Amino acid sequence: MDETIAEFIKRTILKIPMTEMTTILKAWDFLSENQLQTVNFRQRKESVVQHLVELCEENNASLNDAALLDIIYTQLHRHRKIWDVFQMSKGPGEDVDLFDMKQFKSSFKKVLQRALKNVTVSFRDAEENAVWIRIAWGTQYTKPNQYRPTYVVYYSQTPYAFTSLSTLKSNIPLLGQELEATEKVHLQQEITLDIIVEKALN
Repeated sequence: MDETIAEFIKRTILKIPMTEMTTILKAWDFLSENQLQTVNFRQRKESVVQHLVELCEENNASLNDAALLDIIYTQLHRHRKIWDVFQMSKGPGEDVDLFDMKQFKSSFKKVLQRALKNVTVSFRDAEENAVWIRIAWGTQYTKPNQYRPTYVVYYSQTPYAFTSLSTLKSNIPLLGQELEATEKVHLQQEITLDIIVEKALN
């Protein structure tokens, strides 16, 4: 396992409260039940984290595995973030297409990576036809910053996408272009609606 991935996993696990550790690790489903049973969760947190990172090394965790753990943590702590709402609409005379989640993920990733060379995109399906998207942005000359990602929660065939942007505001137009290109919709406006976000993210 690459050292940068090990550090990414370590930092993510360190953020997790001990009271939530087993819940999040089981939801991640990357470490086996037998592996988790070898961890003494009554130890100091630093020792627990070190043991968990070693288990991830045994399983040769990838960047996508690490990103998935971060998504799960963020889902549980989503109310700590500020969410913006992108409202979308079909153009005049355009019908709503039948939604294919697999095709959406593939298209979204391809379009984004075509627009920006150094970017990583990870997905996690949620309930009610929702998908969580995690985007780590780089530039043409720098690798993606895994510690300042953008999160997008998109409900298929609805007019809203919810975003929590932890990086440059200059990435907002690019993100909007990706949603337009992938879903063949027109971005009407960016709005901040706490009530809509509260309902959608619960």
